[in-house]
Amino acid sequence: MRIKFNIVAIIVATILTACTTDIALDLKNATPELVVEGAVTSDTLAHVIQLKKTAAYFSNQSAEMISGATVTLDDGVSKITLIEDAINKGNYQTPVTYHGVAGRTYTLTIDNIDVNADGIKEQYTATTKMNAVSRIDSIMVKKERIFQSDMWAVKASIQDPENERNYYRVRSYKNNKLTTDSIQEWGVTDDEFFNGKYLINERMIYLSGSKKDEKLKSGDLIMLEMSGITKEYKEFIEQAQSEFWGRNPMFGGQPANIITNIKQTLPLNGKNNPHGYFAAYSISRATTVYDGN
Repeated sequence: MRIKFNIVAIIVATILTACTTDIALDLKNATPELVVEGAVTSDTLAHVIQLKKTAAYFSNQSAEMISGATVTLDDGVSKITLIEDAINKGNYQTPVTYHGVAGRTYTLTIDNIDVNADGIKEQYTATTKMNAVSRIDSIMVKKERIFQSDMWAVKASIQDPENERNYYRVRSYKNNKLTTDSIQEWGVTDDEFFNGKYLINERMIYLSGSKKDEKLKSGDLIMLEMSGITKEYKEFIEQAQSEFWGRNPMFGGQPANIITNIKQTLPLNGKNNPHGYFAAYSISRATTVYDGN
């Protein structure tokens, strides 16, 4: 048995050493690329699209915002031009009266920018559909003990639509403050195992007692937010979370850029690699007051 183990160890060591190759990467002088962040939702408010450039790997400076772009949004019924925020440059806003409509397809177009500073203006587009989301009938919060830690499960009762695949993003608020305020904290799921069913007090997201802003006490107001998203946006979120939390070096796949729906459309032979995602989704919310149990 010891001999067999030693042979296996030698083989593994040989494979690991044989698969290494020295690659010289120019991390200081990489050409800047476009990064797009933003979404259109069913809420009526000023929706923001943020444009910035990628920064050098070792740079200690904030990413450079892209000012002076022409940004338009077309839902197949009407087309609007977003206005750049006078103070927060690189942030382009819809009117405060704007809201998305479920079932429509939204096309974002970005013009009049030269990200790589080669003297040639570029155009980028992104297209996505706004999916509907069912109304949350009610929510409840239940304290649980998991791995010797206090956790609070936020549960919802909601009807999942029949005869279609649905994808959800889940976030939570405590006393009107978003607790899951970064992408690595969002919950995402699909209805593969509950398609067309009525869910009764189904766990949607957990709040952790180890985080000050998530620890609950009796009387706290809790709000659950569920968004109807696309399959592609779900995959984008999952890949971003995987990059944040890290991959298994032995069994994970090869590192790769996170998917994006941003495409360079002009010039026709453009080879820039944009990043980020333009999303559209409907939102449903419900609230409850935590009773301390």
